[in-house]
Amino acid sequence: MKARYPIMAALASTLVTAGCGNSPQAAPHHATRIASAKNTAKPGRAATMSGKLKVIGFWAHHKALPASSLGAYKHSLTYLSPLWYSVTASGSLISHLDPAVQAEDKKLNIPVLALVNDGTGTQSFLMSAATRKAAAQSIDHVIAANHYQGVDLDFEPPHTRVKAELTAFITELRDSLPHSDPIVLDVVPHSGGAYDYAALAPEVTQFQLMTYDQHADGTAPGPVAALNWTMSITSRLIRLGVPSSKIYLGIALYGYRWTAGSTHATTIPYNAITPAIRAKGSWNPRYNEMSATIGSNIYWWENRQGIRQKIAFAKKAHLAGVALWQVGYATPAIYDELVKDIGTQP
Repeated sequence: MKARYPIMAALASTLVTAGCGNSPQAAPHHATRIASAKNTAKPGRAATMSGKLKVIGFWAHHKALPASSLGAYKHSLTYLSPLWYSVTASGSLISHLDPAVQAEDKKLNIPVLALVNDGTGTQSFLMSAATRKAAAQSIDHVIAANHYQGVDLDFEPPHTRVKAELTAFITELRDSLPHSDPIVLDVVPHSGGAYDYAALAPEVTQFQLMTYDQHADGTAPGPVAALNWTMSITSRLIRLGVPSSKIYLGIALYGYRWTAGSTHATTIPYNAITPAIRAKGSWNPRYNEMSATIGSNIYWWENRQGIRQKIAFAKKAHLAGVALWQVGYATPAIYDELVKDIGTQP
């Protein structure tokens, strides 16, 4: 690791100078605006933080872990972002809210950025001013009713067709929410121009750059997120007009398993990488990830060394923080690493 750090630091200096599975469907959640909600909510811990990276921990497959497991992560997370809502074509929200997780989170006092995805998969709610307004109001109401800190938007538009409409929606949402409510927009690398960054940057609090799945199901075996690849696409985002201070660097807490000769890959959470796989694994100094070949199976995964390097890069590049996909995938050692390299969250 140490031998790679001078190269990484030099690349990071150049960069600074130059410049998420389906959730089960549920009945629609009808939130009622509570006028005093924003005034009575306790300030989140993030408001007290300064001078260090923030950490978003996503929680998507919430039924895979008991709510009580959140307590193991609380000191390493600035925000919890659970996938609890999906936007319909009409702009209403479908709720996947897990009351047990919500209750545990309130007890632990971890600020929530409610994750909202596109329930249709077609971005259809963006197609009219009326449905964009309805979606913005629905998000505003659910934040207020549940005392969330803000929202994380995981829409992932596939092409440029809805670029103007996405910008119009983000502007509508920014006007609907109090300025203190963060809006985090998840963006896909190599999106083909689906985002108007110059227009979005003044409206969005931060962008969560999905710096993972360089290789995944559908590709040949390879690194999930090579360090040089991660640094390059971050540099590109900055060149496109996004300030480094508005970028969360995505970190994968998982790997993939391929069968030799196939492009089909299976996700393996970090905590499911067995001792037998680790024993066969080796550090790849070109891609800064672990890999192993066992029989006909080929494995690639992010490990603690790679995570340390990505955190060091995020610091060097003066990014806003890191975003973990996802809470529950990693061992306690990973969260100890976060506390060591970033610090305990207030």
